[in-house]
Amino acid sequence: MVLLPLAAAIVVLGICAQPAIGLYVVFAAAILFEQVILVGVSPITQTKFFVNINAYTPLPIRLSIPDLLMLVTGAALLARRRIEGERLRMGALGPAVLGYVGVFALGTIIGAARGGAWNADVALGELRAPFQMCLAYFLAANLVRSRLHVSVLLWLFVLMSAVKAVQTILNHQEASNLPYSLRTIGSHEDVVFIGAAIALALVAVHLGYRSRLVFALLALQPLFLTAELLANRRVGFIALGVMFLAVAIVAVFTRPARATVTIGIVAIAAAFYLLLFWDETGPLGEPLRAMRSVVDASSTSLVDQTSSAFRDVEHQNIGYTIRQLPLTGVGVGQRYLFEREVADISYPYWRFITHDALLWLWLKAGPLGAFALWFLVARALLVGVSLHRRLRDPSLRWAVVLPVGLVVTQVVFSSVDLGLTYSRTMIVLGMSLGLLAFVAEEHARTAVDELSSTGRPMRAQHAIVRVRT
Repeated sequence: MVLLPLAAAIVVLGICAQPAIGLYVVFAAAILFEQVILVGVSPITQTKFFVNINAYTPLPIRLSIPDLLMLVTGAALLARRRIEGERLRMGALGPAVLGYVGVFALGTIIGAARGGAWNADVALGELRAPFQMCLAYFLAANLVRSRLHVSVLLWLFVLMSAVKAVQTILNHQEASNLPYSLRTIGSHEDVVFIGAAIALALVAVHLGYRSRLVFALLALQPLFLTAELLANRRVGFIALGVMFLAVAIVAVFTRPARATVTIGIVAIAAAFYLLLFWDETGPLGEPLRAMRSVVDASSTSLVDQTSSAFRDVEHQNIGYTIRQLPLTGVGVGQRYLFEREVADISYPYWRFITHDALLWLWLKAGPLGAFALWFLVARALLVGVSLHRRLRDPSLRWAVVLPVGLVVTQVVFSSVDLGLTYSRTMIVLGMSLGLLAFVAEEHARTAVDELSSTGRPMRAQHAIVRVRT
């Protein structure tokens, strides 16, 4: 009780002096700390970091610690901009991010207008992650101003993801001593970070890029792969496969010869893996179990079949709701409609939020909500892939892989889980998109400088317009 206020004061003073510190703290903490309580294991990262302060203190503050940290960071940023006379930057993805958040505001109006069983507490819960993502994006788009900032964020991502991998392995050891088996030994969203770290290593090898961070990342790959196997998450393996496919497609257009060799080696290794571990029931057979679950649900365990059956009924209810309210959806804070009842699976707001988070946005704001989501996804992928092809600096070319990989993984993860409502993944995604906005701006500035040095200022202006659009 004595040290915590002192530590909080030091952090606030540090953020006021250097707002980027707040960015680093929130980014690292979003990866490190758990949001949902893990049953059966007790890692030291299981804290109340993402819980509203009024839930465990007498303070009437309905905000979590990351909410307060981002607000303090935003206030410090605004104060500095006011003193320096500079405007806030929208960045290449600013309009798409605002559009995504805007449909939630629209969904809230729809939900409140429908009245009835509208629940303000649920509405706040549904709105939290989208607004956190928006705030995280604009903080990063304005505070990431140098390659040093990019490097610090990448180091934090790799190191914090490595900590989560170690924690997954330790949780597996702790769970092996229990008299019963656990459904999962780690947070569902950890596979998003670990999968993106594996994709970063693969792209670094393909580009031939070398740095201290890359060497550290490659050295940590056995840790990441072991954690991925022990996590026992089908969506993690599926997302990893989709990311590999995306990396292969981009690689073919950037370095076709090297990509062909890499794809050939991976194909041969995959063939040997299929032959050796087809009947394996342990951790080494988990990727095959995930693959078989896509084509044949009966080949999976009873627990997985029960989970899949629940999602099938959930999709039927989603379809029923869309047919009943095709243009507006039910609105934020409203229950979606049930054609078939299912058992209570005891996660908060299960009658308001669906496992398929991609369709959940359609339920809350109609087809406009779905369009806003996919417009943001398409915009991020187009900007990221375009920069990856055009950039000459290998460090920045490699850096844009992080937001692209996180977007791909988040889409796959959110198709079967509550991905768009998790604060952890949305904060990390928002800040990585802000990093992408800085790289886009840096590329535009470099293009202008190069063309201006040749005495062709008009072409330079045209180049920056093309890059921004």
